[in-house]
Amino acid sequence: MKSNLFIPIFLFSVLLIACSGGGGEDNGGGGPVDPPPTPTPTKAILSSPANNSECLEVDAVNFSWNASENTTSYTLTIKNLLTNQISTTTTTATSAEVTLTKGYPYSWQITSSNSSNTTAKSDKWKFYLSGEALTNYAPFPAELLTPAPDISVEKGNIELTWSVSDIDEDDSHKFDIYLDQTDASTRIFSNHSTRSKTITLSTTGKYYWRIVTIDNHGSNSDSGISSFTVTD
Repeated sequence: MKSNLFIPIFLFSVLLIACSGGGGEDNGGGGPVDPPPTPTPTKAILSSPANNSECLEVDAVNFSWNASENTTSYTLTIKNLLTNQISTTTTTATSAEVTLTKGYPYSWQITSSNSSNTTAKSDKWKFYLSGEALTNYAPFPAELLTPAPDISVEKGNIELTWSVSDIDEDDSHKFDIYLDQTDASTRIFSNHSTRSKTITLSTTGKYYWRIVTIDNHGSNSDSGISSFTVTD
């Protein structure tokens, strides 16, 4: 009798273990669970040098910004706005000192990164690094806005737009507009007073353009060349 009772008890125990998942180690049969994705970094908030400001008599410029979320490193990108030379510095801190050539305008920007494949870029600020105090500063090179670089636009009326900033807030500005299909060496308008101009282009092909900004003291700056393509 004892041997007959053992068999149904043993079978019941096997079924109970099978229904319990054998200890619960296979997560319901779905295999290992992937870790959650790394959150995307947020953009840093710039602190100094202040936008459209002047840095005087310094051997190295101190750049600082506020920490951004989900970020493990920052890349500081500095551009000389006259020579277009670019330098980069990567750090885990929220500040960096960089030695720059005096007497030039610069822009700077912070790229926030982590182990994911995504990044976040801060706003872009400008400053002028002077070797000595000046009574007047050349305006910052104009930023060419539209048409956007390398975009295609239909022939006909095309609006050129740009922006400009200046440490000397009370200065007024005039603009020389250069445009052609070779190297933006042809001046098509002089002493233009606004930051936009509508032109008519009927010939298709690639066009190059730039803006020279002149302040009321005669100081000037060159935007550099951008291009767009005119289509039918």
